[in-house]
Amino acid sequence: MKIAIIAGEASGDQLGGWLMEAPQTPRHAAPLTFIGIGGPRMQEQGLASLFPMSDISLIGITEVLPHAVTIYKRIYQTLEFIERERPDVLVTIDVPGFVLRVLQRLRKRGKARPRIIHYVAPTVWAL
Repeated sequence: MKIAIIAGEASGDQLGGWLMEAPQTPRHAAPLTFIGIGGPRMQEQGLASLFPMSDISLIGITEVLPHAVTIYKRIYQTLEFIERERPDVLVTIDVPGFVLRVLQRLRKRGKARPRIIHYVAPTVWAL
Protein backbone atom coordinates (compact mmCIF):
# COMPACT_ATOMS: atom_id res chain seq x y z
CA MET A 1 0.00 0.00 0.00
CA LYS A 2 1.33 3.42 -0.94
CA ILE A 3 0.55 6.24 1.48
CA ALA A 4 1.23 9.88 0.62
CA ILE A 5 1.62 12.26 3.56
CA ILE A 6 1.72 16.05 3.49
CA ALA A 7 2.93 17.89 6.62
CA GLY A 8 4.01 21.51 6.68
CA GLU A 9 4.82 22.41 10.27
CA ALA A 10 7.07 21.00 13.00
CA SER A 11 4.11 19.65 14.97
CA GLY A 12 2.73 17.99 11.84
CA ASP A 13 6.14 16.52 11.10
CA GLN A 14 6.20 14.99 14.60
CA LEU A 15 2.69 13.56 14.19
CA GLY A 16 3.59 12.25 10.73
CA GLY A 17 6.71 10.58 12.12
CA TRP A 18 4.67 8.82 14.78
CA LEU A 19 2.09 7.80 12.20
CA MET A 20 4.78 6.35 9.93
CA GLU A 21 6.45 4.53 12.83
CA ALA A 22 3.30 2.85 14.18
CA PRO A 23 2.52 0.43 11.31
CA GLN A 24 6.09 -0.86 11.18
CA THR A 25 5.31 -3.34 13.95
CA PRO A 26 5.31 -7.06 12.99
CA ARG A 27 1.51 -7.43 13.29
CA HIS A 28 1.13 -5.57 9.97
CA ALA A 29 1.83 -8.00 7.16
CA ALA A 30 1.26 -5.72 4.17
CA PRO A 31 4.28 -3.59 3.29
CA LEU A 32 3.64 0.14 3.46
CA THR A 33 5.40 2.74 1.34
CA PHE A 34 5.35 6.37 2.47
CA ILE A 35 5.85 9.25 0.07
CA GLY A 36 5.18 12.97 0.28
CA ILE A 37 6.28 16.10 2.08
CA GLY A 38 7.69 16.21 5.58
CA GLY A 39 10.49 17.35 7.81
CA PRO A 40 13.30 15.73 9.78
CA ARG A 41 11.11 13.47 11.95
CA MET A 42 9.34 11.94 8.95
CA GLN A 43 12.64 11.67 7.10
CA GLU A 44 14.00 9.65 10.04
CA GLN A 45 11.23 7.17 9.25
CA GLY A 46 12.37 6.91 5.63
CA LEU A 47 10.42 9.64 3.85
CA ALA A 48 12.24 11.31 0.97
CA SER A 49 10.45 14.66 1.03
CA LEU A 50 9.39 15.97 -2.36
CA PHE A 51 10.69 19.41 -1.36
CA PRO A 52 11.64 21.18 1.89
CA MET A 53 8.69 21.37 4.25
CA SER A 54 9.64 24.97 5.04
CA ASP A 55 8.45 26.01 1.56
CA ILE A 56 4.83 25.56 2.69
CA SER A 57 5.06 26.27 6.43
CA LEU A 58 4.20 29.94 6.06
CA ILE A 59 1.67 31.67 8.28
CA GLY A 60 -0.20 34.88 7.60
CA ILE A 61 -0.43 37.07 4.57
CA THR A 62 2.86 38.84 5.32
CA GLU A 63 4.75 35.55 5.05
CA VAL A 64 2.72 34.10 2.18
CA LEU A 65 2.73 37.03 -0.28
CA PRO A 66 6.52 37.22 -0.80
CA HIS A 67 6.54 33.46 -1.44
CA ALA A 68 3.38 33.25 -3.55
CA VAL A 69 5.18 32.10 -6.71
CA THR A 70 7.01 29.34 -4.83
CA ILE A 71 3.80 28.19 -3.14
CA TYR A 72 1.99 28.11 -6.48
CA LYS A 73 4.81 26.01 -7.98
CA ARG A 74 4.76 23.67 -4.96
CA ILE A 75 0.98 23.18 -5.29
CA TYR A 76 1.39 22.02 -8.90
CA GLN A 77 4.50 19.99 -8.11
CA THR A 78 2.56 18.16 -5.39
CA LEU A 79 -0.45 17.69 -7.65
CA GLU A 80 1.66 16.17 -10.43
CA PHE A 81 3.52 14.00 -7.89
CA ILE A 82 0.25 12.55 -6.56
CA GLU A 83 -1.05 11.95 -10.08
CA ARG A 84 2.18 10.23 -11.09
CA GLU A 85 2.61 8.12 -7.93
CA ARG A 86 -1.10 7.27 -7.50
CA PRO A 87 -1.07 6.61 -3.74
CA ASP A 88 -3.86 4.52 -2.23
CA VAL A 89 -4.27 7.02 0.61
CA LEU A 90 -3.38 10.69 1.05
CA VAL A 91 -2.91 11.81 4.67
CA THR A 92 -2.86 15.55 5.27
CA ILE A 93 -1.46 17.01 8.47
CA ASP A 94 -1.88 20.75 9.05
CA VAL A 95 -1.28 23.37 6.28
CA PRO A 96 -4.95 23.40 5.23
CA GLY A 97 -4.51 26.36 2.88
CA PHE A 98 -1.93 24.45 0.84
CA VAL A 99 -3.60 21.06 1.05
CA LEU A 100 -7.08 22.26 0.15
CA ARG A 101 -5.74 23.90 -3.00
CA VAL A 102 -3.97 20.68 -3.97
CA LEU A 103 -7.12 18.62 -3.32
CA GLN A 104 -9.36 21.03 -5.24
CA ARG A 105 -7.14 20.76 -8.32
CA LEU A 106 -6.73 17.01 -7.87
CA ARG A 107 -10.51 16.50 -7.91
CA LYS A 108 -10.96 18.83 -10.87
CA ARG A 109 -8.33 17.03 -12.98
CA GLY A 110 -9.58 13.57 -11.93
CA LYS A 111 -6.36 11.71 -12.79
CA ALA A 112 -5.84 10.28 -9.30
CA ARG A 113 -8.40 9.62 -6.58
CA PRO A 114 -6.70 8.46 -3.39
CA ARG A 115 -8.68 8.08 -0.21
CA ILE A 116 -8.19 11.28 1.81
CA ILE A 117 -7.55 11.39 5.55
CA HIS A 118 -7.27 14.80 7.23
CA TYR A 119 -5.16 14.05 10.31
CA VAL A 120 -5.30 16.94 12.83
CA ALA A 121 -5.72 20.24 11.03
CA PRO A 122 -4.69 23.30 13.12
CA THR A 123 -8.18 24.78 12.82
CA VAL A 124 -9.52 21.81 14.79
CA TRP A 125 -7.23 21.95 17.83
CA ALA A 126 -6.70 25.73 17.86
CA LEU A 127 -10.34 26.51 18.65
